[in-house]
Amino acid sequence: MDKKEYGLVLAGGGTKGAFQVGVWKALQELKINIKAIVGTSIGALNGALFLQDDLDTTIKMYENIKINNVMKIKGIKSNKNIFDLSNIFNLAADFTKQKGIDNTPLRKMIKQYIDMDKLYNSDIDFGLVTYAVKNKSPLQKFKNEIPKEQMIDYLLASACFPIFKPQNINGEAYFDGGFYDKAPSNMLIEKGYKNIILADVAGVGICQKSINKNVYIKVISPSEDLGGTFEFNHERIINNIKLGYLDTMKSFNKLQGHIYYFKPEEFAKLLENFSLQTIYGLEYAAEMYKMYKYREYTAQEFITELNLKHKKAENTYKKIKKENIIQISKRLNQLFDKGLGICIVKDLYMDRPASKISNYLFNFVKDYIVAAKALIELKNYLG
Repeated sequence: MDKKEYGLVLAGGGTKGAFQVGVWKALQELKINIKAIVGTSIGALNGALFLQDDLDTTIKMYENIKINNVMKIKGIKSNKNIFDLSNIFNLAADFTKQKGIDNTPLRKMIKQYIDMDKLYNSDIDFGLVTYAVKNKSPLQKFKNEIPKEQMIDYLLASACFPIFKPQNINGEAYFDGGFYDKAPSNMLIEKGYKNIILADVAGVGICQKSINKNVYIKVISPSEDLGGTFEFNHERIINNIKLGYLDTMKSFNKLQGHIYYFKPEEFAKLLENFSLQTIYGLEYAAEMYKMYKYREYTAQEFITELNLKHKKAENTYKKIKKENIIQISKRLNQLFDKGLGICIVKDLYMDRPASKISNYLFNFVKDYIVAAKALIELKNYLG
């Protein structure tokens, strides 16, 4: 157990904030001593949710969230990205008519899921950042500086993405805190924190320079693209929660792997039989064959599933090889997209291991060569 006191920074990024739910789950399991949370936009909302100490309810909220839980737009398709072509016309029409989108549903959701008594009574400090429209200046506050009855207003102000109507507080209009700092670690540095964890989600916005370089900041970044800022695809959201958990556990050395995830003892089993380079190639091959990423694998599970995927690809490729070479060349991109690139490269080059290919072609197929070499080692290992 790490006994250091940490501050946690939750960066802004819309529905990509689901990643931070997985981060929080991992930090709780690891018993990381979080003493303060600061956030911008969805990061601020997540921070307030995390202080409820009810992770299951937060996960359920994310798993069921729809566009109409966040904003009011007529004719919107609630399980799509707000900027999807099927939604963009209605979005533009309502934005023009209302001079900004109505986010009243988000206020209702905050009231439903955030208990202000729990937030203010929590031993964990909490802060957020928003941006004053008139003065073009940031407003950074911790919970002891915000009246309880105004906390919802401040949360909405921090998460007031530019498509929304500005949030009014005490007669002033405010927009999303990402206009000033999407990852406000300086709020914690000014409080004296020397150890900071930053859960980034690759959201849009400005990121201020650190005011003190003599501070340890551990950045947990997603290893996969998290999707759009307002993407309400439920499968994507669920996978982003899983990814946040897995990437955090890997960040704290509780899981290993280049692309996939293994407990240290399972990764050690792979190392007993393969070099690091070969394991990397096997993981690359698994990714090309679209093996599911959002889980932990045992060494045996990974090898067995990868071998089955490769055998299936080889059988498909054998049938395709009977076609005319001109027909194959016309479908080359399609074949690579279907995961048969490894078989093609292996057939063209790995059967001639000393053959020389052009640098241009090598750059195109180098990842496939790494994967193909690793699969040759796997075949040799399996006998």
